[in-house]
Amino acid sequence: MAYPAASGTPLSHASQESRLSYLKSVAGLTFLGLTISGITGIISALTVAQMPIFTTRWGSLALIFGSFGIANYVAPRFVFGGQKWLGFLMGAVFQGVAMGYLLLMAFVMGAAAGDPLVFIGNALGMTALTCVGILAYLWSGPQELSLVKAGLSAMFLPMLILMGVTAVFPIGGAVGIGISLLFVVISVAGLLYQMNTVLHQMSTDMKVEGAYTITMGVLILFWNLLSLILSLSGRD
Repeated sequence: MAYPAASGTPLSHASQESRLSYLKSVAGLTFLGLTISGITGIISALTVAQMPIFTTRWGSLALIFGSFGIANYVAPRFVFGGQKWLGFLMGAVFQGVAMGYLLLMAFVMGAAAGDPLVFIGNALGMTALTCVGILAYLWSGPQELSLVKAGLSAMFLPMLILMGVTAVFPIGGAVGIGISLLFVVISVAGLLYQMNTVLHQMSTDMKVEGAYTITMGVLILFWNLLSLILSLSGRD
């Protein structure tokens, strides 16, 4: 995802009052985006992911890739353009639609293990802890992450493609676990860079853009953590 140059005052140079207002707005909008995606994901798992056209592997792959494409490449054009709210809602909804297939799988595997929500709950907890750790690091860490940016530029699209492929065509054993672990590392690095961008490169009038950037990063991290947990639990 490309980030245009800030047109206003960067957050790092804004007054304390402006920074606090910006951060509160971004936090609230991020929570809204995650809530919309979560609700959409549950609805998708219970309806869309179980439609005959999407129960086949190729149908599921088309659903995931189509939703990923809208959330990560189409919606940002609106968010960073003149229709911010349309893009924000579009991205949150379609990322949730993509999540439906993986959530359904987690429900089924969790039910077989005695608790339908056990894997999803574990992934949510790990995602929250990771976000807190990244934020704590960024408050005291460097503002420049050029090496992370360079790596993400090369790895993001291949990772997104393989996320969809391995969700529908799981790779079992140590290889599958290794791939899932690699994706977690990449998504953590991605969220680190995205949060850093929001804190140091965006301006205080880019609340929707900042929230959308973090929302997508958190959702991709959650996807990969849940995939790793499912791989460790014997998905094949």
